[in-house]
Amino acid sequence: MKLFSMPGTCALSVHIVLEWIGVPFDVEVMNRGDNRLPAYLAINPSGQVPALQLDDGTVLTEAAAILPFLAERYTEAGLGSDDSALGRYRLAQLLSFLTGEVHVAFKPFFMPQRFLADEAQFAALKANAFVVLAPLLATLETRLGAGSFILDNRRSVADAYLYILLRWVDNAPDGVSPYPALSRFRARMEIDPSVVRALAQQRMPSVG
Repeated sequence: MKLFSMPGTCALSVHIVLEWIGVPFDVEVMNRGDNRLPAYLAINPSGQVPALQLDDGTVLTEAAAILPFLAERYTEAGLGSDDSALGRYRLAQLLSFLTGEVHVAFKPFFMPQRFLADEAQFAALKANAFVVLAPLLATLETRLGAGSFILDNRRSVADAYLYILLRWVDNAPDGVSPYPALSRFRARMEIDPSVVRALAQQRMPSVG
C-alpha cells in the first residue's frame, strides 16, 4: 500500500493507524501545492489528502472511509469496535463527529479565505472558530473521562483521528490545557512509538 500525505493534515491519522497495524507500506509526504499537480490529481481528483493506494491499484480517499476500512481489513490489530453490528455503527458515529463536526469547525481558522473576502476580518473569524470548537471539545472531554481511549476505552482508529485534532488545538489561546482528560490522552499518544515514527516521517515535531 502507499499513503499520500502532507504535513499537518488529517492524513497523519491514517499514517499512525498503518504503523499500529504493522503491515508494510510506503508513504509519500508531499509539499504544500504538490496535491494540485497533475500527477496527484490523477490519483485523487479532489486534490485532498489522505489517499491510500492499495496493492491492486485501487485508491481510497477520505480518512472517514480509510480508517474503518483498515480496521476491518486488519481485524487482528484490534483497532475497530467490538464485534457487534451496533459496535460498527458506534465507531461510524464517532468518526462522523470527529470528521464532520470537530474537523469542520477548524476550517474558518485554517482557511478563512473560503468564508470571507475581507482579510481585515480574518482575525475575528479565526478567533470565533475556537468559540465554536469549545463545546465540541467539552463533549470529547466528557466522553473520554478517566478512560485511556475515546471508543469504549479500547484503542481504535478513532484515537488516531482525535490525536491530530488535539494537535490543531495548539492554535487556541490556551491550547488543550483546559481539558485535563484530553491533555492526558495527547500526552500518552506523544510517547507512543508508532506515533513518534509517523511524526518523524511526516516531518512534524513530536510535541506541538
